[in-house]
Amino acid sequence: MSESYLILGATGTVGRRVLATMRSLGHVVKGASRRNAAGPDFRRFDLLEPATHVSALEGVSTVMLISRPGDEEAHIHAEPFIDAMVGQRVGRVVVLSALGAEKRADFSLRKVEALVERSGMAWTHVRPNFFMQMLASPPLCTEIVTRNTLSLPLDDAKVAYVDADDVAAVLVRALIDPTLAHQSFEVNGPRSLDHDEVTALIARQVGREIRYVPLDEDSARRLLAIRGLSPPHVERVLRFYALTRQGECAASDTTVAALLGRPLGTFEAFVAANAAAW
Repeated sequence: MSESYLILGATGTVGRRVLATMRSLGHVVKGASRRNAAGPDFRRFDLLEPATHVSALEGVSTVMLISRPGDEEAHIHAEPFIDAMVGQRVGRVVVLSALGAEKRADFSLRKVEALVERSGMAWTHVRPNFFMQMLASPPLCTEIVTRNTLSLPLDDAKVAYVDADDVAAVLVRALIDPTLAHQSFEVNGPRSLDHDEVTALIARQVGREIRYVPLDEDSARRLLAIRGLSPPHVERVLRFYALTRQGECAASDTTVAALLGRPLGTFEAFVAANAAAW
C-alpha cells in the first residue's frame, strides 16, 4: 500500500505548515482539525469525540499526532484515538510532544508517548522548545504593543527559541523517512537568549524601547488569570516556567540542522519577518 498521511491540528501553528509542505511534496495527505474542516482532503476531528476518529483514519498509513499540549489529561484523551489507529492498522505515528518530556514520567505528554510506544506501531517523537512565534502572537505581542514591555516569570533564564518552520520541517522528515522510527528528536533554536536580549532585538527592529519585566510567581499567576486562563491552566503554565528557570530550555541545537541539511532559522530573521506584530 502506498503511503498516505493524516495531519492532526492541521489549522494550527505547526500543523498547517506540515500539511502545506506535505502537499507541496506531492504526498497523499489529509488534514484534521476541530475547525475550518472543509474540502475532500480535510476532516473534522476532535480527540474528545471518538465518532470522528475512524472516518479521519480511513485509508491512512501514517499519522502526525498532536494531543492537547499543556493538558494534564492529554494521555486520557489520546488513548481512544491510539486504539483506533491500531484498529485501522496505521503503521507509523509521529508525535508532536514537548521538550524534556522524557524527564518526567508523570508528564501527560510523556504518557502519550508511552502509549504510542506500547501500541506496536512504529513511532517518532518530536520535542520542540518554545516557539519564536509565541512572541509575535497574543497575549505577548499585545503587551509589547500596548505597554512596551514583555513580562514573564523567567528571571535571567535563557531560552533557545525555535522557529515553527523548523519544527514543521523535522515533523515532515519524520513522517516521510521510516529510518527515523523509534527515535526522539529535541528541536531547539540555533541560539540561546535571555529576555533582555530578546526585547533588545525586538526593540532594535521596531525602533522603540521595549523592556523585559521579570515577574515573581504570584505576579505571574495574577497576570495569567487576568488574561483568562483557568486556575488549572495557570498552574500548568507556571510549572513550565519553573522548569525554564532551571535551565531546561537553554540548550541550543546540536543535531537538527544536520538532520535537515540546512541552517535553522535565527531569532534575528524571525524578528525582521514579524516586525508588524509589534
